[in-house]
Amino acid sequence: MSVRSTFTGLARRLPFGIGTVTMVLVAALVAIVGVVLATGSPSGASSEYTDGRLRAYHDAPEVAWTQSSDTLPGYRDAAGIEVVDTWRDQWLLSYPSGMGRAYLLVDRSDGQPTWDAPVLAGLGSCAINEAGQVGCAIKLGDHPDGFYLIDGSGSTTSSTALDDTQRVAAVGMDFLRIDAAGYRATLQTTTGREIWSRTFASAAKVSSNTDDVLSIATADGTQFVVDPATGRDRLSCSQCSITAFGSGITVQYNEFGHERVASYPIDDGTVADRPVAVSEGLRVLDGPSTLPVLTGTGDGQVQAAQGRYQIRDPARAEALWQVTDPELSKANTKPCGTMVALALKDRSRLFYTLRDGQRIGRLDPPSFEDPDANIDQLSCVGSSGDTVVFANPNQITAFDARAGRIAWTRPVIGSAQSVDGYLVVREGTTLTVLRPN
Repeated sequence: MSVRSTFTGLARRLPFGIGTVTMVLVAALVAIVGVVLATGSPSGASSEYTDGRLRAYHDAPEVAWTQSSDTLPGYRDAAGIEVVDTWRDQWLLSYPSGMGRAYLLVDRSDGQPTWDAPVLAGLGSCAINEAGQVGCAIKLGDHPDGFYLIDGSGSTTSSTALDDTQRVAAVGMDFLRIDAAGYRATLQTTTGREIWSRTFASAAKVSSNTDDVLSIATADGTQFVVDPATGRDRLSCSQCSITAFGSGITVQYNEFGHERVASYPIDDGTVADRPVAVSEGLRVLDGPSTLPVLTGTGDGQVQAAQGRYQIRDPARAEALWQVTDPELSKANTKPCGTMVALALKDRSRLFYTLRDGQRIGRLDPPSFEDPDANIDQLSCVGSSGDTVVFANPNQITAFDARAGRIAWTRPVIGSAQSVDGYLVVREGTTLTVLRPN
């Protein structure tokens, strides 16, 4: 049966282990019918450019600004430039210099430095707290070893003992400091007062740090969701992966034969103690998105003849909607921003909004002569309105989901990412910001 044929009706219970079919594909080229269990916008205002939400890039964008090894003072080595933190209209750049890395605060609109000179952190690092205060651990840098606060001109204003801090992350108004070995993490105020300190069994790094979720991963494969007020675990797991969304988190357990996804809501800024749902035999698809898209895993998925997908809100016990059909592929479906690009067996695609399951449009199978525009081989950058942006190391490709066509492309030699909703391209020792339109 081709995509131009009618899909079979699916008003029956799906073998996901929970719930009933609340949103199904029926009729020619897959039209949505049924009842959506929840309405409204995803948690968080639309002005917050997180979870794959982009600013407007409906047409081919122009370059807003660039910084490179030719423009940044003291650039050394061939390593790239990174945007390590943002606060309002200020971005904190990091690049190789001296014995480690330098940090420079720039204006996000034109890329011009707001500091008189970069801070050479050496083997340390810097971050910006929610008040816009920059804190830097400097080790073998341009100041004696210590933890410094940096003022609006880039000068140090105060310092406390370094205490072997190497990695710094802002947690609210405070700074989480992880030592060089990675075993000890300490949350301190800007004045150096310790709020809490704990030791991990293996090297730790911050894997997710949003307003409501502080997640730490360790080298032995364990993940923790930590209460930022006390440093105690809200939950921990091994052989797992934790993903934060606006309304909650998903915890994907990967133990063979016991694969499942647990959904935990965020209540008043705190991750709940207990999951509202446990979805057996499922996993969360990769990609920045406003809501998790789940599909089968394990032996059941291998033996399945067609794709099955479930869209959830981590704060709710029931799925928002779910779909299966003989024409639906088991592979290459891609969540992206506020949409999901469902893959069909004939290599065409259908775009749907994640929140309510509304069909946006259809994309013809990709050309074999243009692999850089084949979504199967691309990674999601994000979406805005009807525009969905994907990329690989060779090209950025924006699709008009409603019209079912490529909206624009841009060649790259590197990578593309979203920073505060802006498209940022990293190519060698050059960082380019593309202007929204």
